[in-house]
Amino acid sequence: MSSLILIWLAAALAGEEPPQDDFEHALERARLAGARHRYEEVVHLLSPFSSDADPERRYVALAEIGRAWFHLGRYEPARRAFREAVVIHPERAETAIYLQASSYLTGDREQALLVFRALLEGGARDLYLAVTLSGANRFLAEPEVQELLARHAVPVVVDPSAGSVMGVALGQPRDTVRQALGLEPGSGTARSLSAEAGPVMLWAFLFDDAAELAEVILLAANMAAYTPYRLELGPGVDWRASPAAVIAAWGPPSRTSAGDDGVSMTWTFPGHDLMIDFAVPAVAADPARPPEAAAMRLVRLTAGPPAAPARMER
Repeated sequence: MSSLILIWLAAALAGEEPPQDDFEHALERARLAGARHRYEEVVHLLSPFSSDADPERRYVALAEIGRAWFHLGRYEPARRAFREAVVIHPERAETAIYLQASSYLTGDREQALLVFRALLEGGARDLYLAVTLSGANRFLAEPEVQELLARHAVPVVVDPSAGSVMGVALGQPRDTVRQALGLEPGSGTARSLSAEAGPVMLWAFLFDDAAELAEVILLAANMAAYTPYRLELGPGVDWRASPAAVIAAWGPPSRTSAGDDGVSMTWTFPGHDLMIDFAVPAVAADPARPPEAAAMRLVRLTAGPPAAPARMER
C-alpha cells in the first residue's frame, strides 16, 4: 500500500482532514486518470475527500467521483454523488445536468424532469449535455420533455420572401448583423458569426469580401434536438414540416436534388435563394414523426442576382 494511501487512512481513523496538499495531488492524479478513462482510479483517489469538512473540496471530489461512476455505467452511485454535490452548489449547471441524466437512467423521472425544467426556466439555450447524457431519443420521446420544450420554445423566424433570419437580412453589414444578434464586438471571425450547442453547429452567418451578409445556414435538426430554438418559416411551415407540407404551402421548388441520405429543394426569390434539406434525423426530436420519415435538416439562404420570384401559395 502506498504511503499516500496510508496517510489518508491514518487521517480518516483519527477523524482528521487529509492535508490540502494531499487533496491537490489526488485531484491532479484523478483528472489525469479520468483523461485516460481510468475511472475506477478516479473513485479510489478521491473517495477519501467525499466527506471532507471543507465544502469546496467535498464538492469537487463528489463531482469528479460522480462523473467517474457515470462513465463506468454505474448510474446509481453516480446519482448519489451528484445529489450531494448539487446540495453544495445548486447553481452549477453541469453538475445538475449529470444529476438529471443519472436520475433519468436510474428511473427517477421526477428528479430528472425537475432539473430539466429548472434549466429551461433559467434560460438555458445549450441543451446538448442534458439531452445526450440522458439518452437523446428516449429522453426526447418523453411527453413531459416535449411539453417543457414547447413551453420554453425560442422562435427563430425566417422570412423567405425578404431573405431575413431573426430580423437580419442578406446584404446587411457585418457589424449590423452582429449587433442584431446580440453579440459582443470581436465575436466570430471576419467571415462568419456562428453559434453551437456542445460540439454541434446551430447556425452560421457568412460574409463576403465587402463584409456584407451573403449566406445564412441554419441547422434545423441540431436546433430541434439540442436547444429550445424552433424554426418558423411562415404559415404552415416550421421545423416539423415535411417536404410535402412545404410544397403545399409554397408551391413547387425551382430546383430539387436527391442524394443517398436525403433531398434538397430550392426556391428562388428576387435577389436570393432559399434551400431546405430534408433527411431522416439521427436524433428523433419530434416523437410524432414516423421513424423513417424525412425531417428538416438544414435551411440555407444565399444571396444572388435578382431572379423571378418564387410562388408562395398560402
